Amino acid sequence: MHLPFQISRIRLLLFATTLLIEMISAFPTIGLPLLRDQVHMNYTQIGVLFSVGALASMVLEPLVNVLSDLTVSKKYWVIGAMIVLAGAFLLAGLAHSFILLLVAFAFLYPANDIAEGVVQTSLVDHNPSKSTHTLTRLAYFGNMGDFLAPVTVAIIAFLLLGWFTLCSLAALVWFVVAGVMLFQPFPKTRDGQTKSASRVIEGLRMVYHNPRLLCWVIMAIFPIMLDEVFRSFAGLYLQDMLHMSDDRVEVLLAFETGAGFVGLILTEVLLWLRVPKHWLLLWSAVIVFFSMGGLLVTRENWVVIVMLCLIGAGSIAWFPLAKAQVYDRLPGYSGTGRALLSLGAPFEVILPSVVGFIAGAYGIVVGVGFLTLAPLGIILMTVSGLAREYRSQAISVLSGPSNTVA
Repeated sequence: MHLPFQISRIRLLLFATTLLIEMISAFPTIGLPLLRDQVHMNYTQIGVLFSVGALASMVLEPLVNVLSDLTVSKKYWVIGAMIVLAGAFLLAGLAHSFILLLVAFAFLYPANDIAEGVVQTSLVDHNPSKSTHTLTRLAYFGNMGDFLAPVTVAIIAFLLLGWFTLCSLAALVWFVVAGVMLFQPFPKTRDGQTKSASRVIEGLRMVYHNPRLLCWVIMAIFPIMLDEVFRSFAGLYLQDMLHMSDDRVEVLLAFETGAGFVGLILTEVLLWLRVPKHWLLLWSAVIVFFSMGGLLVTRENWVVIVMLCLIGAGSIAWFPLAKAQVYDRLPGYSGTGRALLSLGAPFEVILPSVVGFIAGAYGIVVGVGFLTLAPLGIILMTVSGLAREYRSQAISVLSGPSNTVA
């Protein structure tokens, strides 16, 4: 008997790996106090450390993703990225100087993003016709990893084990996962044959001649605005404008993150009921837009909780829905699709500074209000897409009889 939720061993392994990637990738940021106990740094050096890692990732990840389309499967790209990750964490754990730490981060960030990318595209390769369902479930595992990260770091800190132990744990996990993956059959690309460089160029030409694909790439950038940046500045808004204590703010933001699980489950159910993706995007964006407005005008604690939960549940599905459309329009070129999605990385780097400047110049309410451009952008692009779709259908209906007579 075939079960509707049956899952293969390799898919389960790749989903679990995504959870680990999301959890362990947060170690350097959440574990920053432990790092400073081992390597004394000023604020400028900390900023440089993370900027170098982000810049290295922006250069290397798209290149590797495009090259991964040249191989029958992405197995050895995943394993290679994990071995580099393990080595980079070991180096970071052993580092007692800023320069050595800088070298470790220059390898750590691109290896992490490459691992995340090739795991994601391997899952898409496994079942290309179900990319939306795959990415929705992937977001669920990723969200779970976000939850586990602070818990793991807190346990390490509570046991007084320090930065070296945290990095050693990460390195051990990646060595073990790489060893397990070595003996697993990996999903193959659609044709299952090694592609020549000319085929990859053909994939890039498909991108150039498909303006709707670029629209979906842009739409996949908007959710970045309601991820960590929104939580950071929403927390400041709750503190400065509603005068909430630190512990209450953390609890409310945990509600917002937790609502994401509900949002993903609801998205999965609606997709199973065959609700069109355009309508899912449109109505979720409308809900998020008015919820963000409600958050900025209310002074009631219970309304704040409801608004934050609606924002968390409504916005979390944007990533998988938009990304899946990119992969669907590049069949057999999942690596190229992931490279396109990486174009949002520079925006992700500068966004905190932009919101910080706006909040500093015009106030925290305007800073958080600026982030409402995310749901507004989703609404405008989705309505535009629906209008084009209905216009095409109308033209087809009107031209049908004349073609038949002819």
